[in-house]
Amino acid sequence: MSKEQLTPTSEASQEELPTYPFPFADHSLQLSEEYDRQRQKCPVARVHMPYGGDAFMPTRYEEIAQAFADPKCGAIRASDGDVPRLEAGHVTGVEDSAAASIFAVSDARHNKLRRVIGPAFTVPAANKLRSRVAEVTHALVDAMERKGPPADLFEDYAIQVPMTVLCEMLGIPREEEHLYRESARMLVSTTASAQEKQAQGMKLMHYLTPIIQEAQTNPRDNILGLLVRAREKGDEVMTETEMYGFAMAVIGAGFETVSTTFTNSAFILLQQPELVAQLRAHLEQPDQLARAIEEILRITPIGHGRPRITREPVQLGETTIPAGEVVFLATHAANYDSSVFPDAREIRFDRDLQPILSFGRGIHACLGQQIARMELQILWQTLLTRLPSVRLAVAPSEVPWRADEALTFGPEHLPVTW
Repeated sequence: MSKEQLTPTSEASQEELPTYPFPFADHSLQLSEEYDRQRQKCPVARVHMPYGGDAFMPTRYEEIAQAFADPKCGAIRASDGDVPRLEAGHVTGVEDSAAASIFAVSDARHNKLRRVIGPAFTVPAANKLRSRVAEVTHALVDAMERKGPPADLFEDYAIQVPMTVLCEMLGIPREEEHLYRESARMLVSTTASAQEKQAQGMKLMHYLTPIIQEAQTNPRDNILGLLVRAREKGDEVMTETEMYGFAMAVIGAGFETVSTTFTNSAFILLQQPELVAQLRAHLEQPDQLARAIEEILRITPIGHGRPRITREPVQLGETTIPAGEVVFLATHAANYDSSVFPDAREIRFDRDLQPILSFGRGIHACLGQQIARMELQILWQTLLTRLPSVRLAVAPSEVPWRADEALTFGPEHLPVTW
């Protein structure tokens, strides 16, 4: 299909464009069948975004993986202007502010930064955190048992683990986590204005100032200490402004993604006791548990996708996308492509998986993905070992749902009993 066929040229054709995001089935995480229709009808479709206009959206695994890895599909910067997007607030001048991060620099500089930061996010680094994460999850289950059912699997369990990990990795006092959680929620809001996001960014910068100053004076064995020591060796890896931006990015991404993924996957699996029994059977077999977690990640949607912008013309499948166009990459569309994952809507823990795209691909792939995998493994392992009869305490239709105002979605609370 040519660009001429995809690009709206009139008010009538504008109305024919599908509007993104495609809604889930009522009060569920069942992926819209619109992805399947678009995959068959127009694999690289033109869609109308909530703000800023229209974007291209591939729905096949092949084109989404290609767009993630293609350097011609770059990260969006403030200098790109008012682009098609999910969020109401469009923050300008990001590159020149404390919100600057490794996501808004050139690919060459991004690679340099990742080479220094990367060791803190590898599989061995994640494994070093295992015992601490296990300790935290067992303490949380202890508290749930003392209190007695019902418990909120989100507030009492899921959110606490990434909060603890991030606080320790960044040197944030655990008693102040509520301040950073507020900022994280604002950073993923789709309804907050640019002014509100900028104000929250300044507040977060104020919170982080003494932490970063302490790291510069007395570097500890954490991420900020790693960066400070690199600068002391004469490698100006990350400016102080970029350190603020990096810390903000870690907070924004880390608090929400793991806790939402776990809670959403629990909402799905606890409605299917046979799958919970299968997962429980894999708990003491690391390879099988890791494979099961990959399948959980594949079938659990937590966000609507990631935007890229074409720096040069890009050929995706049969579609040529001109320079300067936003390409919206819905990772769950790729993970539900039945040409890659047969019977994609079925959950199979023994599936011979192709690499999932939940964490992206290429140089901008999620830096914390190995830590996220480790946390999810232990969250499920501890829960099903300690509370083998855990189940929803209310009907699925009675689970309170988040308001549709964030890049992440799913249950706001998940009442369970045992």
